[in-house]
Amino acid sequence: MFISVEPKKAAVAEAKDTLAAANTKKAEVDALVADLNAKLQVLLDAYNKAMDEKNAALAEAQKCETKLNLAQRLVSALGTELERWSQSIIDLTEYLKVIIGDVLLASAFVSYVGPFNKKFRDMIIKDNFVEFFK
Repeated sequence: MFISVEPKKAAVAEAKDTLAAANTKKAEVDALVADLNAKLQVLLDAYNKAMDEKNAALAEAQKCETKLNLAQRLVSALGTELERWSQSIIDLTEYLKVIIGDVLLASAFVSYVGPFNKKFRDMIIKDNFVEFFK
């Protein structure tokens, strides 16, 4: 009986040594995996941050491009109005030269013909007033 137990004890001791070695190796590999996972997480965080910054920059660039396009369209549209605005400035300058006289003339006419009825007003306008000022 002693003969059959001794090889089994030796096999158990050898299996325990193999198990201890395997557990040690497993612990080393687990530590290496944990270290690599930590490094991977740092890299993933840096990548995500860079991608967020990139997307924000792209969104800002798109917004600026849209504003630029709208501004160019506005400038183009306003550029076609240059001739009309220039003529309007000239016309308004001419009107400013005569507006005081026109207002004085209109107020004088209203105060002069105010007491008359429609028939006399029409006669004054057709016969005297318009002919006088032509």
